[in-house]
Amino acid sequence: MNITFKSLLPLFLLSIIIISPFSSFSAQTSLSSQLTSKFTALRTAVNDVEREIAHRDLKIFVRNILTDFDSSEMLFDLFENWPAGIASAGKGDELVTVISWNYERQDRTEDYGGFVIYGFEGADLYDSFKWTELVHNRNEDPTDESRSYRVDDWPGAIYYELVLTHDGKTPIYTLLGWDGANAQVTRKIMETMIITNDRVRIGVPYLNRPDGIRKRHVLEYSDALQATLRYDAENGRIVFDKLAPSDPSLAGATAFYGPTLEYDAYVWTKGKWELLQNVDVNNSRDKERHRPYNDPRESN
Repeated sequence: MNITFKSLLPLFLLSIIIISPFSSFSAQTSLSSQLTSKFTALRTAVNDVEREIAHRDLKIFVRNILTDFDSSEMLFDLFENWPAGIASAGKGDELVTVISWNYERQDRTEDYGGFVIYGFEGADLYDSFKWTELVHNRNEDPTDESRSYRVDDWPGAIYYELVLTHDGKTPIYTLLGWDGANAQVTRKIMETMIITNDRVRIGVPYLNRPDGIRKRHVLEYSDALQATLRYDAENGRIVFDKLAPSDPSLAGATAFYGPTLEYDAYVWTKGKWELLQNVDVNNSRDKERHRPYNDPRESN
């Protein structure tokens, strides 16, 4: 079975809704063609063995680009032509870019790949950089909101937004991601990330909720629906749908959960993301009419 539309959704929608910070640089046809070829092989694989081979080839291809980097144009080209999840935040030595992708197995579960690129230096900040590969561990529980993860036990997601805040002088990066999960549920994930002494840590205790400090926030809902998790830059907050079951008797069965058309938000206050419940959210795409932001099919 080929990859379904669900698994392709982030590969195409995210490349449309995310604008690369390096978009002013022209792409080189050779690298663009190679990327297209790698993702085409992943998309058109007919079984899990072929998908795993294409997935591994893509990881090797990206590793080689980052390892054999010889010019800023090569890095610009990679970011400019990346067709899946890409998210950037920060300037100067705080600039971080995360690239990620997925493929869907025949049982409708997901496998992920990703890289964190950081530590930019040089006259134009791109003469040198550092990178770390995110290694997907399918045995991890992606719904555990109390866990933090090393780069070699990453629970996996396609990241479509990266938000930079500071705890004192320490940069705190907050990732917003999509997880296709399985045939019954889909997830949106908010998780914090820090980089200290060239070590990347995902899931650090910066989410302050009534039930205590958490490291991640996970929305899990029906595979047939979509939920909002997005950064509202105008108001400096991360907005997300309240979820509820379609019938009270289904409480706890997240395959029957969906948006209630009510919203909560996290606001960065005193070095923490503070949870605010029942916030008003207007649709910024229609400011003149101030239409409520209540589209349950919102793609991010």
